[in-house]
Amino acid sequence: MHTVKLDWITPDSEQVIARHARVSTAKPDRPEYERLLKFCIRKGHWSIFEQANASFEIITTRAISPQILRHKTFTFQELSQRYANPWEVISSDPCEAQKFEMRKQAEKNRQSSTDPIDPALEARFREDLSIIDAQLWDLYRRMTEAGVARECARNVCPLYTPTKLHMNGTIRSWAHYVGLRGAQETQKEHRDIAFQIGTVLAIELPIVTQALAREAAQDPEESPLRGWLSIHPLPKD
Repeated sequence: MHTVKLDWITPDSEQVIARHARVSTAKPDRPEYERLLKFCIRKGHWSIFEQANASFEIITTRAISPQILRHKTFTFQELSQRYANPWEVISSDPCEAQKFEMRKQAEKNRQSSTDPIDPALEARFREDLSIIDAQLWDLYRRMTEAGVARECARNVCPLYTPTKLHMNGTIRSWAHYVGLRGAQETQKEHRDIAFQIGTVLAIELPIVTQALAREAAQDPEESPLRGWLSIHPLPKD
């Protein structure tokens, strides 16, 4: 249900970032820049990573999209339920959307979850949910067919309703987003999105992402970049 696809990224991003970092030198286009990028990450010179951008298409649910939209250094475009029925825009079966994981509430963290609930209990909840789901979407259909505006009918849509976002930001923003949202403290579904984004960026920006993981490895429990350790395991010297 939660999928990510790269829209676009600044061509030769690492080279572009390095060239801007050398703006005060006579030869900013020198071919070697690995040491420079690693040095800037190690010393926290983040501004140079604002010189390249990437945009991702994210398909998720209305339960998760507000968590993503909180990241104010990005710009977004999201599917409008005022304009369209999300099921007509996103090729997905409503029955699949309602198959979200049912996990136990964490005992020491009221905003987190742990292991899956008992299978027998889940089966009973799934049965109840299938009935409610069918009723909700039948109601939505009947309301819109009767002329109720989508912006009003959408009030009956459940939080597992699918949505699509385009999320655009600088490489600096992506470095910190994956670093934070790829960590264990993040809700699993959101963490999966961050992991997918980080995996793509690891291909596009191998020097930068390896350096981010190396920096996180200095303090894997507290570093704000620790999410990168799920993309690049603890580097070995």
